[in-house]
Amino acid sequence: MTASLLPDFSPSPPTSPPPVTNLSTPGTPPPAPLRNPGWQRRIVEGTTGGFVAGLAGGALYAIYNEKLNVAPVIAGTAGNFTLVTATFLGCRELTRLMRQTDDWMNSAVGGALSGSMCGRALYGSAHSISGALLFGTVLGGVHFLSEEDASGDLYKLVGFQAIERADGTKDWVTPGWFPIRRISDRELEANEIEFKLRVAAVLEGRLTPEAAETVRSEYRERRRVEALRRAGKDAEGNKGGGVGGERR
Repeated sequence: MTASLLPDFSPSPPTSPPPVTNLSTPGTPPPAPLRNPGWQRRIVEGTTGGFVAGLAGGALYAIYNEKLNVAPVIAGTAGNFTLVTATFLGCRELTRLMRQTDDWMNSAVGGALSGSMCGRALYGSAHSISGALLFGTVLGGVHFLSEEDASGDLYKLVGFQAIERADGTKDWVTPGWFPIRRISDRELEANEIEFKLRVAAVLEGRLTPEAAETVRSEYRERRRVEALRRAGKDAEGNKGGGVGGERR
């Protein structure tokens, strides 16, 4: 038998596509897709709440102003509340999706975006910035105050640093701009050494009478405070300021 001279048109076996890799770093898998579970439920529930609040607010406003027609006022107020609420929730969920974090910053950004659009639509482009500032501050502040650890976030926002203790509690370190700060053990030890050197200088007669009297006054004050602490009192002589009081 002779081999056929015709070309082979039979289909070749299928081949699997190569695995997708991250082009920035060869061999690494692609980043995980952005997730925001539950966003539909939060938008629907929040928008429904805004609609109900608009109905109640419109009804109260129409009852208070007897000259107004009740039905148009209620319909207009409910529609405005629903539109503003849906805009805010949509912007907040979009910010949450992009940041992949659920905190008060999402409400602040969502409030700023929705406030800017509402201010522009209702009062013109000149009120876009004022609407963003108003909505962002109010909505972000409400979300911030509703969090359990709002005080800790506020401390971090103004520059405080949290240090975890062995017992699970937090100790806060004041920033450099704060007028009152806690003295560390190393600084306290350095102050004690410096004071002892000044006392030695007084004993050796190397200071002027005015400087020596200042050191003696400080020495007497330190002894007085130490005696009060041993007696369970603070520097003013009040009960409760034990030895383990905070040093400042």
